[in-house]
Amino acid sequence: MRQIFLQPVSAMFSAARLFFKSRRAMALTLGAYACLLTVVYLFVSTREATIPQLFLTMVVVVVAPVLFFALQAISVSYTHGPPSTDLVRRCLRLMAVTVPVIGITVVGVYGLSKVDSLLTLTTTLRYLLIGVVAPLLAIQLWVAAGSSGRLLSNVRKVAVKAFAPQSVVVYVCGFLIFAIVPYVLITKKIGAERAWLEFALLMARLTASALFILLGWVTTVGAISILSRGSYSSET
Repeated sequence: MRQIFLQPVSAMFSAARLFFKSRRAMALTLGAYACLLTVVYLFVSTREATIPQLFLTMVVVVVAPVLFFALQAISVSYTHGPPSTDLVRRCLRLMAVTVPVIGITVVGVYGLSKVDSLLTLTTTLRYLLIGVVAPLLAIQLWVAAGSSGRLLSNVRKVAVKAFAPQSVVVYVCGFLIFAIVPYVLITKKIGAERAWLEFALLMARLTASALFILLGWVTTVGAISILSRGSYSSET
């Protein structure tokens, strides 16, 4: 029982140490994350009123998923060595294995929304499906896709390891970092007598929140990748 908690925590610390140790992984991750935040901001702030704005929105819709999966490809691989330069192929593989997870999640959420009774239970199940089940399954599929050329033969193993106690503990610990801490930082208001100081504090909170989201998510994916090392066949 003790090992269930000690090994995931140790994997989290190892993932964080490896991340800060690899300058290349840090540079690629921060670059992809900064670009992702930029394109998301452009998507939210751009109005589809003119042809150039419409074109920009279409470009953002294409670029955002690529940057997202590039970030995941780095997060999965950096704990096993320098990040691969073949990010395009890895991104395509991660996209491919994520599609079924999105489909299952959409069908599950839609089915639960049709249940008129037990609203508290169905709402809880929807949140668990979106916030826990889908991410855990997706992360494990990313790990398997990055280390195996025969993913279909490992589907059962992926499902078992995705919801193993150690993976769940890692995800819960990471959730505190990439979700709870940023939420507290963003929602907690710090009053200041001067407007410029209040604005500076707001910017500091937003920056800290963004960094916690990145660090928490990358170390969570990296730790699960460490725990799953050797579970799948080597890529040929």
